[in-house]
Amino acid sequence: MTTTPKAPVGLKARGRRFWKETLEDFELTDGELNLLAEVCRTLDTLDLLAATIAKDGTTTAGSQGQIVMHPAVSEARQQRLALHRLLAALALPDDEGGTISNPRAISGHENARARWLGKDTEAAARRAEGRAG
Repeated sequence: MTTTPKAPVGLKARGRRFWKETLEDFELTDGELNLLAEVCRTLDTLDLLAATIAKDGTTTAGSQGQIVMHPAVSEARQQRLALHRLLAALALPDDEGGTISNPRAISGHENARARWLGKDTEAAARRAEGRAG
C-alpha cells in the first residue's frame, strides 16, 4: 500500500480538495504530481480572482477616469486557459475513459465531425473564399 502524497504547502480549500480527490482516484508519477500541484494552485488563484471581482465589480476607473474592464477579469480568463492546458497535460481520464482535449484538438474533432455530416465549417468557408478571391 502506498502513502498518499501530502498537499503542497500554501494550498487553499479548493486546491487542497482537488489534490485530495484526485489522489483518492489516481496514482500519479512525480511529474504528474508536479502538474497536479500547479492545477491546484491555479484553482486557488481563480478563487482569489473571483473574490476580487465579486468585491470590486467587473469594471474600474482607468488612468483617465474612463470605465475599463477590471484587470482581474482578464487575468481570470488567462488562468482558466492555463488551467485547461494543465489539465490536458495531466491527462486524467474522465468517467468514460477519455481525457480532456486541448482547444486545437477539440476544434479539429468538431471540424472533422462537421465534414462527416456534410456541413460547411468556418474553416472550409475561409478556404473557399481564398480560392475564389
